[in-house]
Amino acid sequence: MSDMDDSARESLLPSFGKVMSPKKLDSATEALTTRVDRVKKAVQSRRDAPSTLIGCAVFFGVLSGLVAYVYSAYFETMLWLMWEHIPLKLVQPRLENMHAMYDWFPAVQKVAWLYTLTISTVFGGLVGITQRYMGTPGDLPDTVSNVHKRGYIPIKQAPSMFICSSFSISAGGSLGPEAALLALCGATTSWVARKVFGFTGHRLRNMTLLGMTAGLAAFFGVALGGSLFALEVLHRTGMQFFEVTTYAVCCGVVCLAVFRGLAQKPFGDVWIFKQSLLIVDWRHIVYGALMGCIAAAVALYFMTTHKYVKRLFHKLGLHEHKAPVSCGFVGGFLVGLIGILLPPTMFWGEYEINTLADQSRPLPHIWPRGGIYGLDVFWGSTDYPWWLCLLICFTKLLAISITVLSGFRGGFIFPTFFAGVAFGQAAWLGTRQIAFLKDLPPVLPCMTIAAGLETAITRTPLSTTLILANLSGHTGVIVPCLASALTSLFLTLHKPFIASQQDRSDIDLKDLEELLERDGHSILIDRSQHGTMHAHFGSQDLRVSSGHDEERQMAIDGREFRHDNAQSNGH
Repeated sequence: MSDMDDSARESLLPSFGKVMSPKKLDSATEALTTRVDRVKKAVQSRRDAPSTLIGCAVFFGVLSGLVAYVYSAYFETMLWLMWEHIPLKLVQPRLENMHAMYDWFPAVQKVAWLYTLTISTVFGGLVGITQRYMGTPGDLPDTVSNVHKRGYIPIKQAPSMFICSSFSISAGGSLGPEAALLALCGATTSWVARKVFGFTGHRLRNMTLLGMTAGLAAFFGVALGGSLFALEVLHRTGMQFFEVTTYAVCCGVVCLAVFRGLAQKPFGDVWIFKQSLLIVDWRHIVYGALMGCIAAAVALYFMTTHKYVKRLFHKLGLHEHKAPVSCGFVGGFLVGLIGILLPPTMFWGEYEINTLADQSRPLPHIWPRGGIYGLDVFWGSTDYPWWLCLLICFTKLLAISITVLSGFRGGFIFPTFFAGVAFGQAAWLGTRQIAFLKDLPPVLPCMTIAAGLETAITRTPLSTTLILANLSGHTGVIVPCLASALTSLFLTLHKPFIASQQDRSDIDLKDLEELLERDGHSILIDRSQHGTMHAHFGSQDLRVSSGHDEERQMAIDGREFRHDNAQSNGH
């Protein structure tokens, strides 16, 4: 800035020149830079202190709340514009006028479905065009991989993710905003933690996790469940980044308050079922475990179907990375085609679940409401039969596969919930004539199947249970849902859907512990404040000193060893 003369600076900054002279502007800039450097040094000097972590949790919670609000306002505006304002204010009146003017022009209810097909195809193509010129934004498996391998989410993926996910939602694809919020908030906190606070290594990864947990907590409206989901989904069995859990939940609470406060939205139950689950006993737990077995079978069916659909796409030359535009247009057309035939399968399913719970409620987004069958509510005001609910479930799973493989971006958490609820509704309708099942409310099979199906795919039994209990408003389903989730998890451990999920690689002595325990020895590990670990077993002492992030020095009975974390990853 010092190399630029005053006249040039005044021409570039005309608005500032009237208020502040160039010399004063330079002084203010230097003062601001000095204060930022002081904050950065203060944070780095106490970066492991609880007070610093609490401050980061609050700061990143506010920041993530702002990011979540901007993104949510953007895609909700897109939805309102494309699926409410334009069709009701522009398209329908024009079609009615055409029908009144020309006898040969068909009635509105006979051609309105063309709008759904057109919008889905166009926005699907826009998804591919965005990726073609802005780059691939990544997805949930890619985000999981970045956390494990890099410790942060690249900020360069954020613009493409922001646009692609909003186009995917506008196309009516079976992916929701949750994965986009996870990536956007995680990338934002990663960038700030690296560039402003200078965090690296595991500290940078912890800050990334704060942003990820905050984004999901804000979207779900469930602070604890949403925060734990972002921590659970990184691994196949349980949360392993345990040291950041408390601060992550704190960040989620702050983000939820900021986001919902700005959006003026309440949080709590969003699904209203006809009957409540008032009393829970041991039979409901057994029922939940049985539903977990069924959910595991449905999940395995989905994984197998997804594999064959992927092969078919590749045989047709539809690869999301090699031909994103073609994939986008074809995927958008298929999503729209499925949508006009079975309107409940459109969109990510969060609000469509309310229609499944009570079919008299109209579908919230799609126009026309009845798809190819007309403008009225799909299937009229009567309840869906059990076979239709089953058809909706498996068609939704197919729609999820097509949406993912077409390069659309978003999360399959709510779409999977929707498929589980549809299957649960079919199970309730088909078995309510059985004597010992006739008194069960529909919320129980719906939530237990949803919990088992989601857990088999994402490996998140604890958070999924909490989220479903909160969104359904029935705390009584917690234990049955947990039984279903755990049963489904254990039955599908051999078939992971998210390949990038893995155990964390920075837990030293894990292999040594297992080796010694197999030999009948017990080991006690004590980590000192200076980062050195002491292990005592039998007559031997082991010390691990913290050196470079990728190399640790070990000493067993005075003999030196070196442990390379970079080479041991994944082994």
